[in-house]
Amino acid sequence: MTPVTALPFPRGGTMSDWGQITGSDTMWHQLEGKIVKVVDTLHGTGQEMLLRIVKNDSGGALTVARKFMGFSVTDAGDFGRRSSGFAGAGKVCKPLDDAYTVGQVIPQYDLFYVVEEGPCYVKTEASAVALTGTGNVVASDASGFVNGTPCAQASEYAAGVINAAAITVATDIMVQISRGLNPIGT
Repeated sequence: MTPVTALPFPRGGTMSDWGQITGSDTMWHQLEGKIVKVVDTLHGTGQEMLLRIVKNDSGGALTVARKFMGFSVTDAGDFGRRSSGFAGAGKVCKPLDDAYTVGQVIPQYDLFYVVEEGPCYVKTEASAVALTGTGNVVASDASGFVNGTPCAQASEYAAGVINAAAITVATDIMVQISRGLNPIGT
């Protein structure tokens, strides 16, 4: 899929924030899963990064946190287009774009961005964190945080790699997100 460069709504917002009605399961269906190309202005890298437009299909409003988002498999064709909420342990996921403010609310059926490829902050889990090496491959824990074990395990989705060692619990760390939606071993 070739990325497009025109954002249908600004980063850090949702489709409904900009006066567009998104209150149904079928509204804006044609934008779900689309990839858009942007320049990283939030982390000072200036590199190109990719965002994926997804619809909140979690069953309710989502409160923004620096977490990985999972994908819905409720209906055929939902995967990669709709979010089921925060990711589970080792599941295929993408982080919510850093441009969203922690605590912001994304209504049910609204469109928002996840990082498909590029840098993004994601919070480490609240228990033990032993990511001692720059470049450790990371996966999601059961709550959508960065799993604190040193590397993603076989059958887990490798969401990306960390830019620096991390041993502190419940803290934001920079993760370089990998493009694609395939778990390790597939």
